[in-house]
Order: sequence, then C-alpha cells, then structure tokens
Amino acid sequence: MLKKLITEPLVHFLVIAILLFIIFEQLNAQDDNPNTITISQGRIEQIKQNFLTRWNRAPLAKELENATLHYAVNEMYIREARALNMDRGDKVIDRRLRQKIEFLIEDLVTTKEPNNTELMQFYQQHIENYQTQQVLSFQQVHLSIDGNHDELQQKIVLQQLSIKQGKTPQGDLKFLPYQVTNKDSVQIDRLFGKSFSKQLIHAPLSSWSGPIESSHGVHFVLIEQRSPAVNKAFESIKSTVLSDWQYKNLQSAKASFEERLLKSYTIAQEPAAKAE
Repeated sequence: MLKKLITEPLVHFLVIAILLFIIFEQLNAQDDNPNTITISQGRIEQIKQNFLTRWNRAPLAKELENATLHYAVNEMYIREARALNMDRGDKVIDRRLRQKIEFLIEDLVTTKEPNNTELMQFYQQHIENYQTQQVLSFQQVHLSIDGNHDELQQKIVLQQLSIKQGKTPQGDLKFLPYQVTNKDSVQIDRLFGKSFSKQLIHAPLSSWSGPIESSHGVHFVLIEQRSPAVNKAFESIKSTVLSDWQYKNLQSAKASFEERLLKSYTIAQEPAAKAE
C-alpha cells in the first residue's frame, strides 16, 4: 500500500507543490513591519540570474544595487496599491493569478518524463490517434434537397429501383465531382461536408449504395477502392506521443486539483431578491 502511494503521481504533485511554496515564502519573506522591504539572499540571487539572462553577463556591483533598488521600489508600489485594495475585483489581476496556479501545475507535471515503456503503453492505448487516414476512390451522384420532402423521397425511390435493376443512378446537380480519386477523410469532408467520409467506411465495394446525407443533399455512392488506415511507427512519432502524454497528464492534474478545491471550499449563493 505504501509503495503504491509513493508511486502515485498526485502524491508527487503535492510534495513538489509544498516545496515550491516553501521556496516562494523564503524568496518573499517580509518583516512584520509593512514599511520594511526585506530583500532575502534568495531574491538577490534571482535578481542576478534575471540580469544574466537578459544581458548574458553577471551584473556589476552598481548594476546589482540599482536592480535591487528597482525591485524594492516596485514592491513599495505594490504594497501601496494593496493597501488601497486596488487588487480587489480586478479581472486582469484575477486572471493572472489563476494563470500562475495553472503554470505551477504545468511545471510540476512536465518535470516528470515517462520512460520508454510508459510511453509505448500510452501509444498502444491511444493507437487510433496515431494512424494514417483511410484513402478512398469512389463515384457519386447527388440529389438536391431544394425541393419539398415528398419530391426528394420519390427521387430516392427511383434511384434505388435503378440500382436494383443494375443501372447507374442519376443525379441532379453537377457542381460536385462525379469521380473522387485517392482522397483521405479530410479532403473528402472539405468537398462534401463534415462527417461525410465516416458514412463511407462501411459502404460496400464495387456496388452502388445510398442514400448518404451530406450538407449539400443526399448521395448515392460506388466505392471503387478503399485503402485502410495503418498505424504510424512509434519511433517516427515519439515526440508527438510524448506531447500527448504530457497534455493528458496535465489535464488529469488540473482535474484532481479542482476536485480538491471543490472539497475544500463551500459554494454559497445569495438568494434572489424578492420582488416587491
């Protein structure tokens, strides 16, 4: 039980979060006197590192003194604004505070790298996301939906009868291609509308079938060739799988964090004012 608890990702998240908050408190340690700006050694090191990152060199003594003074003055402005409650009800500040929590969660999640076995397992569990698209070649005839419902149903019945008699169905409009060759689902849906390609997956080969609906109307189709989707090689998309793994874990961490918040807080709603 203890071993399972130690390996639980959420436990890692909580431990790292506690450590980060301790570090944050040390960096932002303040005296009880609100008019005292205490600059810790940790903060000074951070100022030095920021200078090094920006200018690609360590600061001179005077430059460090100026940068430290700038930090202190900025802190004074912030305290004065807080004393006047200027941080209350500010949507920009509220949004930024939420973003900082989200960034913290993201940093905690992305510090853990999966081993090759974990990543391969994730790849196999979500294999449908790592496949080439099915490629189709087909013929189609289109029946317009501009007329009334009864007229359309009559046209459908006539075309179904023609198919049973071994004839080729006849369409109404010509602006859609009669012949479609070697197109994947994205390309097909661009021509015929969203989800049209999904309706072709189970259509029979080498025979007319339908009607199949699209955003343009209804269609009868003859599938000439269907190349099935195949799995992409793991090594060729390993970086993509890693990104997906990190994203899924980030969403899980956020969901766990929000679940803990909902258990910790009570949501109270004021009753609506009674109409006089």
